[in-house]
Amino acid sequence: MRNMIALLFVLTPLYANAITWKVIGSCSETPLYQGTAIADLQKSVGDNTIQIFDSNNVNYMGVAEGISSINDTPVGLDAVEVVSDTLMRAYGWCFTVNGEIPLAMPHKVSFKSQNDELVWFHAYSTNDKNQWLDMCVPGTNIKPDMFCKK
Repeated sequence: MRNMIALLFVLTPLYANAITWKVIGSCSETPLYQGTAIADLQKSVGDNTIQIFDSNNVNYMGVAEGISSINDTPVGLDAVEVVSDTLMRAYGWCFTVNGEIPLAMPHKVSFKSQNDELVWFHAYSTNDKNQWLDMCVPGTNIKPDMFCKK
């Protein structure tokens, strides 16, 4: 019995840590979904995302290479907001790992440890006069009417 308790104390730290994850929409900083998960550090953030979303019944469309919709957000031309004759915003889903937006698709990024934080957030990129000005700007910065007005 004493050996079993000692083994439990030795193994506990191996499983005590888990990545934290959350999904943020365009209208509120309050997560649509959130939790913790044991990540497979041998697999990509994209592969882990699919496993996490499937295990937590997240309503999504996507693959390890990227998420196109969560909670039925529009995709394609339906996800474009025409602001003026020359200005538009294209909406989609971006992610951060430990607060940083990787300059790679999720299937090319890996977690470093079980202490990492993954955030998927609805965001936009702005195009003015056929020039892209930014990328992955959180939708919560402007709370666009096309998603937030009821």
